[in-house]
Amino acid sequence: MNSQNPTKPPTYHRQRLLLYMLEAAGGELSKKDLHKLLLLYTEETSSPHYAFVPYKFGGYSFLCNDDLDLLEKRGWVKEEKESIFLEHDLQKFAWVRNSEEHSFVKRWAIRNKLRGDDLIAESYRRFPYYALNSEIKNELLNKEELDAVETSVKEITKKGIKVFTLGYEGIHFEDYLNKLIRNHISTLCDVRRNPLSRKFGFSSRKLSTVLPTLGIEYKHFPELGIESEKRKHLDSYADYKDLFSVYRDELPSRQEGIDRLVKTIVEKKRVALTCFEAHHKSCHRHCISDLLGEKFGLPVVHL
Repeated sequence: MNSQNPTKPPTYHRQRLLLYMLEAAGGELSKKDLHKLLLLYTEETSSPHYAFVPYKFGGYSFLCNDDLDLLEKRGWVKEEKESIFLEHDLQKFAWVRNSEEHSFVKRWAIRNKLRGDDLIAESYRRFPYYALNSEIKNELLNKEELDAVETSVKEITKKGIKVFTLGYEGIHFEDYLNKLIRNHISTLCDVRRNPLSRKFGFSSRKLSTVLPTLGIEYKHFPELGIESEKRKHLDSYADYKDLFSVYRDELPSRQEGIDRLVKTIVEKKRVALTCFEAHHKSCHRHCISDLLGEKFGLPVVHL
């Protein structure tokens, strides 16, 4: 282990959890094992730190992967090939010795000794939803278990056209992705003017990279967004109401964007409009979806 201690503990409690998990496993875990153990821990304890999506080898957290990169840059862990190594003796730090979660993780880990394919298969059996996109599930599960995977998500009819709206305020990136997956969204239409976000995962670069790996197309419609200047000083319901009233009046001048959106909906069938605000009435996306329903007769669901 590294003899030179970092100057301060990891910023977030979730990053400390990763260190606790590595220590409880003897200081080393493969990336796959860490993700699967973290998934089981999260599901069993309702831990709020991470969320997961069904990915190539089962449950996967993009935020966890990002945190591991940050922890490596700060000297807490080291990545070699497909393994993660803990670089410091955590018992040297008071914030570890005084942590109730640290003690809890150690006790939890004693009951969870599976590793490798056995651990992956166990995560599939217990939480079959996360095996939906697995490239190895046929190798690890029997027919009955595979049937459980296929029926793990209540089937939603894929026939016909439906428009969804979704905001990412207040939820994990992975929880957001799961809403898209569970509702069989084929294309995410980003109606922000500037698709940047300080919240992990929600900038256009990340969305356009991750979504295709889950079978979802990403499209940006900047012409349907509201300029940042107009979004300043929104302090009351009346302010939002006035903003949306002006936006509705402007929609005819954005006809090219509306036409492009309608064309996408007709081609892709199950499409979601996305922006920041959690409630659609607090976001301009509801003005767009109202128009789609009133003018084109398209059914709309607000997630």
